[in-house]
Amino acid sequence: MLARQLAIGFGIAIIFPLLIHYGVATFHPAPKLQTFQTNMLAPASNASVEERKAYAEQRKRNEDAYAEAAKQFARVLVVAATPLGIAAILIGAYLPFLAVGTGLILGGILSVGWGYWSYWNYLDDWIRFVSLLAGLAVLIFVGIRRASVGTKLPESTGATLVR
Repeated sequence: MLARQLAIGFGIAIIFPLLIHYGVATFHPAPKLQTFQTNMLAPASNASVEERKAYAEQRKRNEDAYAEAAKQFARVLVVAATPLGIAAILIGAYLPFLAVGTGLILGGILSVGWGYWSYWNYLDDWIRFVSLLAGLAVLIFVGIRRASVGTKLPESTGATLVR
């Protein structure tokens, strides 16, 4: 029974971030490097300086265009993954089904992490700091709230908290 719960939780944790990524890619396709590489042949060894310079400039323009398209996709991914991941963490924390709840919590963490990982290089340090602080706060809140549910009250009351 425990193995089945672990498998279900692990499966949800893996599939949820992939679902978000490919959901975003369905409506805002990820750039493909091949699209930005032209069929230009490298200049021959006996090519003039102007030909080499033109080739280098065209290659630089293609690389810049790809980098900008990748940045736009990463922005859309982080904007989608963050709220969906946080929602999964909060929903998972309060579900009575432990395998599903655990899978949603871990999947939410991985989703937020994946979204931020793809856009991390483009963020300012203060946004990184605030994002990490907010993520830690959400996890601590969920951990404290979830840990307090189902714990026993002092013996003098004779009662327990109910989930």
